Amino acid sequence: MMIRLFLLSLVLPLLAVPAEAAWRKASSEHFVVYSDQSEGDIRDFAENLEKYHSAMAYITQKGEGPVSPSNRVTIFVLRNQRALRGLYGNRSSFVAGFYSSRAGASVAFVTRVEDGVGTELSFSETVMLHEYAHHFMYSYYGYTFPLWYQEGFAEFYASAGFDFDGSVRIGRPNNHRADELFDIRPVPVEMLLDTAAYKKARKEQGRYDSFYVRSWLLFHYLTMDNFSPRPERKGQLLRYLQNLGRGMKPIEAATKAFGPLDALEKDLRKYARRRPMRIFDVPAKDIKIGEITVQTLSEGAGEVMPLLMRSRRGVDAEQATALLPQVREVAAKYPDDPFVNAALAEAEYDAGNDAEAVAAADRTLAVEPGNMDAHRQKIFATFRLAEAADGEAEKPAWKTALRAISAANALEPDNPIPLMHYYRSYSARGMPAPELAKQALEQALGLAPYDKGLRMNVANQQIFDGRYSYARFTLQPLLLDPHNSGFSSLAQEMLTKIEGKQDRDKSNADN
Repeated sequence: MMIRLFLLSLVLPLLAVPAEAAWRKASSEHFVVYSDQSEGDIRDFAENLEKYHSAMAYITQKGEGPVSPSNRVTIFVLRNQRALRGLYGNRSSFVAGFYSSRAGASVAFVTRVEDGVGTELSFSETVMLHEYAHHFMYSYYGYTFPLWYQEGFAEFYASAGFDFDGSVRIGRPNNHRADELFDIRPVPVEMLLDTAAYKKARKEQGRYDSFYVRSWLLFHYLTMDNFSPRPERKGQLLRYLQNLGRGMKPIEAATKAFGPLDALEKDLRKYARRRPMRIFDVPAKDIKIGEITVQTLSEGAGEVMPLLMRSRRGVDAEQATALLPQVREVAAKYPDDPFVNAALAEAEYDAGNDAEAVAAADRTLAVEPGNMDAHRQKIFATFRLAEAADGEAEKPAWKTALRAISAANALEPDNPIPLMHYYRSYSARGMPAPELAKQALEQALGLAPYDKGLRMNVANQQIFDGRYSYARFTLQPLLLDPHNSGFSSLAQEMLTKIEGKQDRDKSNADN
């Protein structure tokens, strides 16, 4: 890895891409991409994503190697901002891309690059890289970072550049937020370092501020200073994180590591004007990516794709009911298309039609026995049918659901969805979960540590079992949730309830 210097530029070049009607699927070790762009364009996009992952893995020494197929991030590439915002649900918003992390079903939506030259990424793709940086951090780090560090990390990596020679530049100037450094209400470094104080101030003021760009700047400064010929703060970032790990309060941890915070503020402001800036240059020989396959999808797949994207975006009962007739109409035209039938199974399930969802999934599996989308929908539908069954129908219904879970698990042992549903099958039947089911649930979290709901389920089981030290460890990452999803307050409530409690079985405690 080389350290290069890079000048700040306020212009982000974009790349023109002609539209094509056929939809294609690019599959790689960590991503699945759907787009109606050319084979070359979708391959280039998938390749850049894999290069990005590889560069992050090289710099952090984490995340090397492939993941289970269903734990890859699926990305849908829409034609333009209008289509993206329509799918998002607010056409007047400024959203440039969005992402949802769920066990076995992480999905992102971005727009294609519109115009320009070179290998630069669009703002939408930069948003994708930002969210994937979060995904990477949650997947490969087993501990919690403060909010500014999480966002600084994501912004630092998301400004990546991809050279024609195959190298990847990480830590470039944050061009898409450059004007925020000086034109938006500043966040003082002391507040930046105190998440609780910042959240309180932001809630009271309710205005957009420079938190993201200042987090990037502080992360960039403290990270790249370690590689400077004349370092000013070498090793301070590590000491700060170690202080937090020892239980110090945020400002105490920062002061003991960085010294007076007013001096850090002054240095940070000076760094914002420094030219050139130092970056990581990961050469092509150190970028490791596996095989990328691109296939052209069927005509039916192309027709159902906009409807499938709406399903994957997430629908409520009313939206699902409105969407289903449209999917059925496409399925009537292509009754033997496995992709269309898998999409139909999802739409039927979302609309509450479980038997129809199972039938559609089975039609896909008859043609493609390894289609995990169909297996997933069959698990969902048979499970809900079993939950609703009573009397004589209950036992056969659960046998059917457990067979669906077992079939998917046999096909892909590292898919978290069968593991989660195996565990859930016990509570759904009013039975205590055996150790094997508890292990399956914790294995699912190990595979998908970014899934907040799954993390809460694991913590609840650990608390029920009196494994309080494990529960504290499981809940810690939720306390600094960067997207304020509500899990942070729930995790804090749970931690307060078990405060001071010792594990029932001391031999199972980590501390």
